[in-house]
Amino acid sequence: MQQLHGMRLLIVEDEIFLAGDLADYFEEKGAVILGPAPTIEAAQDHVTSANAAILDVNINGKMVFPIADRLLALGIPFVFFSSYDEDVIPTHLRHVEKVGKSGGRHALLETLFVARRRAQDENETAAADPTTDVAGFLPELRLRARRHLHGKAAADRLVEQTLLAAIDLADSKPPDQDTLPWLCDILDRTFAVVGHQLLD
Repeated sequence: MQQLHGMRLLIVEDEIFLAGDLADYFEEKGAVILGPAPTIEAAQDHVTSANAAILDVNINGKMVFPIADRLLALGIPFVFFSSYDEDVIPTHLRHVEKVGKSGGRHALLETLFVARRRAQDENETAAADPTTDVAGFLPELRLRARRHLHGKAAADRLVEQTLLAAIDLADSKPPDQDTLPWLCDILDRTFAVVGHQLLD
């Protein structure tokens, strides 16, 4: 049986008994549980600490997609655990693995491993092509952000906002433009718009 061996697993689920059941199950498999988070706001506090995540789509009337976008920007694998139809999910997130709530915990475990393998494969592919390796650009982006914002935490928030903006703008990126200059331009424009909100 596959084990999770200390993986920091964020569970975002507002049904208290289901959330507790999932937490117990994955903890038995070796995961360190973050949450379970019953609100979007509570989930936000755990995103950067997670190695993987399980997301219900509707959390107390709010859609979970802002959390999904942050996880996607940070390269953290996640699975949707919901009975909602796929057409509720934004187009840019429909590639994400999904398990219906009737699928059970074992199906969720197996799908989580599929999501992890996919993320690992994507990371290996990116590493093989340094022109598209976003993770490889992080040191340069952080350095550039710290020229705008002196606090480390504020600069990291600027990088995070840059990556989220890049997801939204990916379809408009000129195919002949290198990725790093494109990201740096987004970072500079993001700072100009929201930089004052990111100060420590």
